[in-house]
Amino acid sequence: MAFGELLTLALLAMAVLGMTGAGLGIYALICNRVPGRWLGKTVRNPRLWGIGMLFMVSSLAFASWTPLIIGLGITVTGHAVKPTG
Repeated sequence: MAFGELLTLALLAMAVLGMTGAGLGIYALICNRVPGRWLGKTVRNPRLWGIGMLFMVSSLAFASWTPLIIGLGITVTGHAVKPTG
């Protein structure tokens, strides 16, 4: 494989991961639930989890580590903290 083919494959993989993450984040944010049985059992605060996913996807667009770290922290918080109210 040539360098251009590997670069194209990597770009395609990043696009698929970005669209999947954005779709999951928007779904969790709007519907206040996550798809799948396993995620439904482990995620306690779906909206917070969805915001974290969107932050992590935005790190791909900005090519920066800061939104990735912030999004990872928010996503973990969505797993651990029960919603109030």
